[in-house]
Amino acid sequence: MADVLRLATHADCNALDALIARSARILQANDYSDALLDVAIGTAFALDRQLLADQSYFMIERDGAAVACGGWSRRAKAYGGDACNADLDALLTPGRDPARIRAYFVAPECARQGLGTLILTASEAAARAAGFTEGVLVATLTGAPFYARHGWQETERLDETLTGGVKLPVIRMTKIFGEI
Repeated sequence: MADVLRLATHADCNALDALIARSARILQANDYSDALLDVAIGTAFALDRQLLADQSYFMIERDGAAVACGGWSRRAKAYGGDACNADLDALLTPGRDPARIRAYFVAPECARQGLGTLILTASEAAARAAGFTEGVLVATLTGAPFYARHGWQETERLDETLTGGVKLPVIRMTKIFGEI
């Protein structure tokens, strides 16, 4: 059966929560300790249901199962699930503010099959169609090489502070989308 790219809905939440946790636990294990992943999964690495409400979060299904997800946002929040950075929900201004690229996760058995690229291409196109000419993202150490291959430029390395003062090393990246 072919892969199906579609917008995620609230009916997909349980499948996406499970996909995100499994993806992060396995694919990010070389860059982050188990203890850090224990804190990050469910906070920084979690589904933000506002993206579903905004219809800006994609998923790929294969044989009826969620195998990849990711999207973009017109809101100020740069990363994290529902409870993480909840105060950064303000709408951005297209053409002035950069869109946010958010929450990319792939099932470990489907990694390096072009699924992330498919979602990133759709996200960038949707952000451009909404009037955004550039984007920003906060990449994990694991994800940064993927984004760099797609023209994203590293601008800053930083440690995000999670629950209990746990530091999550991440990389801020930007890309000019150009005019619509």
